[in-house]
Amino acid sequence: MRVCVVTTAFPRWAGDAQAAFVWEAVRAIARQGVDVRVVAMHSPGSATHELMDGVPIYRPRYAWPESLEQLRRGGAGGLPVTWEQYPLTRLLLAPFMITHSAAVARYAAGCDLVHAHWTLSAAAASAARPWHRAPVLLTSQGSDLFRAARGRAGASLTQMILRRCRHMTVLSHALADQAISLGVSEDRLTIVPNGVDTAAFAPAVREREPMVLFVGSLIERKGLRHLLPAFAGVLRCIPEAMLVVIGEGPQKRDLQALAQRIGISEKVTWLPFMQQEDVRRWMQRARVLVLPSTEEGQGVVLLEAMACGTPVVGSRVGGIQDVITPDVGALVQPADPDALAGAVMALLGDEWRWARASRAARARAVERYDWNRIAGRFVALYERLIADAGIARRVG
Repeated sequence: MRVCVVTTAFPRWAGDAQAAFVWEAVRAIARQGVDVRVVAMHSPGSATHELMDGVPIYRPRYAWPESLEQLRRGGAGGLPVTWEQYPLTRLLLAPFMITHSAAVARYAAGCDLVHAHWTLSAAAASAARPWHRAPVLLTSQGSDLFRAARGRAGASLTQMILRRCRHMTVLSHALADQAISLGVSEDRLTIVPNGVDTAAFAPAVREREPMVLFVGSLIERKGLRHLLPAFAGVLRCIPEAMLVVIGEGPQKRDLQALAQRIGISEKVTWLPFMQQEDVRRWMQRARVLVLPSTEEGQGVVLLEAMACGTPVVGSRVGGIQDVITPDVGALVQPADPDALAGAVMALLGDEWRWARASRAARARAVERYDWNRIAGRFVALYERLIADAGIARRVG
């Protein structure tokens, strides 16, 4: 079985943390015996063609000189953040889509299926279908569907792309509901979450610190501005607590100023994005990971923390609700600092409760989200879609 994975977000080089979950999915699918190749977006400094663990990766150039290739300038926040922060980068969309589609036409030729992540890549895969002639499977990661409903033009374009795909997977029940609202029938929709490498992300034998950890882009929808005042409340009861923020984004200065205004700046450590093994070490040290998002397709950092035996607290929104159960942490109302503070303190201040949540978090990550298990579900779906496409061609 040959599968071409097409994506707008992918690690720029080995060890890069950007969209590392897409690479982990590719690796896991390749371990299932699938012949996989990847077409991704080029960024300054990345190779146009390389092998990563034996998987061919193609990143076609879309601007010259390469310093003009700024569509990933917003970092992990993705294309919507780049376009909001740097409006002129929208001019790069047309040349990118032309080169992206041409690359899919070339590298997906001879493949049995094209697996596109995010709707822009699905649009490119559909445009190139007269050349590769393979069915297109779309995986929505969240922002592409949630943002489509905010404008009539975006919703119409998204609906057109969805109609052209043979099938669609989403990460959570919330995304499934959104896809159905955009016209996707239930028989063309499957919930397949992202996973985690539970061998790499595992508990470490070390003393846990009274540390609250946040990992993510410093953008509005990640909700860090609600966590900062919540942490101020935590400090009033647990003064030895500390908050570590790993991430970058356009709100960083404003968030640091907020921490200064509410008097907690000396208890907050700000760290840039880092390689996965470094993030893992911080997760193994922390007692609680918090994801206070106001919108979230799933939240891969939750899975990584749980695999490390770190209890999690998150907002009751989107796909977070599928991940966090009462035994592994707590769900709270979004944008509610008092509720966040209470949930964090309940885990920091109760050793028995923390130990029970730690064991349950690790078990849930292994049983439900291990990448090998998730990859097996994708391969089974691939086989069904390829078989259905073959029947349709014979009947046609």
